[in-house]
Amino acid sequence: MTALVVALTVAVLLLAVLVAGLLRSHAEILKALHDLGAGLELDRSEPGPVPVTIDGVRTPRATGAAAPEAVTGTTLDGESVVVALAAGTDTLLAFLSSGCLTCQAFWDAFSSPHVEVPGGARLVVVTKDLDEESGSALTARAPRSVPLLTSTQGWEDFAVPGSPYFVYVDGTGRVVGEGSAATWPAVATLMRQASDDAASGRVRVS
Repeated sequence: MTALVVALTVAVLLLAVLVAGLLRSHAEILKALHDLGAGLELDRSEPGPVPVTIDGVRTPRATGAAAPEAVTGTTLDGESVVVALAAGTDTLLAFLSSGCLTCQAFWDAFSSPHVEVPGGARLVVVTKDLDEESGSALTARAPRSVPLLTSTQGWEDFAVPGSPYFVYVDGTGRVVGEGSAATWPAVATLMRQASDDAASGRVRVS
């Protein structure tokens, strides 16, 4: 009986050490992810847009900064496409991914034949190139009424930190709003505010 009690005591102590080690390791992993900027807080209980800045990965854009002149990529059919960003029409770029769970809400929203975009801007979905995406998954998700192009270069040009991410470019080629949120209504609110501020002369980047 004494030997059994000693064995159980030793086992409990070993388990306690193991659990403590796992908890410490988990805490260190979470801290490392936080330091890298992981976690866009998209599953918060409080609705609303969440601006995103990831230190060491993306340099915050200056207020009213000029966007690249165009986004160049290809359609899912392999056709080359150039989306000019300073041609007098506001553009909302939606950077999405086929493997992003949060992005599914936006794929669903954009499947509607009448997507209301803030400021009457044209909506363009931009994914990474097909060597980094699933072509079949994108084909299944691609909205019929919203143009989609694959352009890893576009992600790099706008220093996109992750998906989903949105950049609002006015007709003069200036970025007037950018950020991320968990739902399309939240993104629409974020971009509508940026558009209104730009229209009133108070350009702000969220």
